[in-house]
Amino acid sequence: MNTNITNFLDFLFQLCNAFLLFRIAESILCKNIAFYFKAIYIILCGIFSLSNIFSHITVISYTIPIVFLVITFKKSIKLMFKCLFTYIAILLFLFLPIATIQTILLNDIQLALNSNEYLSYKTITVSFLVFIIYVLYCNTYKKKASANFYSYVFSAVVLGLGLLLSYTTLYIFLNQLGSYQLPIIFSIIFLLIIMCVSSYDKFLSIIDENTKYKIQLELDKMQEEYSAQLDEKLNELHSLRHDMKNHLIVIDGYAKQENYTKIHDYIFVITDNLSTTDPMDTGSSVLSSLLYQKKQQAGRLGISCDIDIQISHVAIDDFSITTIIGNLFDNAITAAQKCSSPWVRASLSQSGSYLELTIDNCHCEKIKEKNGEFATTKKDKNLLHGIGIKNVRKVVSDLNGQIDICYTDDTFHVNILLPNYE
Repeated sequence: MNTNITNFLDFLFQLCNAFLLFRIAESILCKNIAFYFKAIYIILCGIFSLSNIFSHITVISYTIPIVFLVITFKKSIKLMFKCLFTYIAILLFLFLPIATIQTILLNDIQLALNSNEYLSYKTITVSFLVFIIYVLYCNTYKKKASANFYSYVFSAVVLGLGLLLSYTTLYIFLNQLGSYQLPIIFSIIFLLIIMCVSSYDKFLSIIDENTKYKIQLELDKMQEEYSAQLDEKLNELHSLRHDMKNHLIVIDGYAKQENYTKIHDYIFVITDNLSTTDPMDTGSSVLSSLLYQKKQQAGRLGISCDIDIQISHVAIDDFSITTIIGNLFDNAITAAQKCSSPWVRASLSQSGSYLELTIDNCHCEKIKEKNGEFATTKKDKNLLHGIGIKNVRKVVSDLNGQIDICYTDDTFHVNILLPNYE
């Protein structure tokens, strides 16, 4: 096989591995790696793969990924080894099975043994399929809360294109053995797959942003309703204050008549007109309105709901705190309303530099737990529902917090600590 073609195919193989390594590292870090850092990595792979000087120095192909991991995870050796072991595990549990299935389907083992060029193409196609499958898995897992029918269809399309375009290359090779046009065709197919994966990432990003936007609209609506009700009660207080002299004259008249029943009834009328909107001061208008809305929801269902607030500021972003509070209250209300004497108790307090959230509720059904998630029978399709305890755990973990869940035959308890620095 021509040396230039050999070096070029080696570069494509290194590129596949680089893309896989980037994705694994970003998944573990929960953030994107800088574009320039990726570009430097790819350029180095190109230099060492395409240059005849370095192409036979095998150790270099292992040195670049190791240096990349050391620099990327310089603050955590533990995460670096996690990334490395994940990378090796994926190669073992995805690459080998896919290569085996491909060999059985194409019946090409003899050709692969006799032709280094065909073996190179085959290795690259398998490597890229491994990358595509890992991308689909990661994105499906991350976007589980906002995934819909179209996202799954798009995933199937991307995987289908990856399979089609990959095996097209092998088919062309079988029919045009030794063709110099094949590397060009293969490169075009390679770029098309990269474009498909990029479009897939962009598509899921748009879905995620759209979901967050809709949730923010719901939060804004709750804030408006909460503010309107507070304004209404303030106006009632101003009106009562304005008429207080007249009210006192009436009460004084009843007192002179020693008509205590009338006094009691009159005071009851005054206080009844001030049926309260409990002000909730958390330091966050979003959190205050959300807590108020959940308390009102519980009240409408006949659930006794007590919320004790001992915080004056919230440094946690609105989306994260909404995910946690909204989901936990929904679960608590759903479980409690099935009991004969339903109740929910919650408290928010500042414990050192942490916000401590505790939610307790009664329940009367057998709790089913599987992989950190709890069975639910909720039918409400509100966007703030159904996110799942598993996703709450993830948000808490992303915020470097702690979550503790325990339960008895009749009580469910959740305690969360989140960094909340002043």
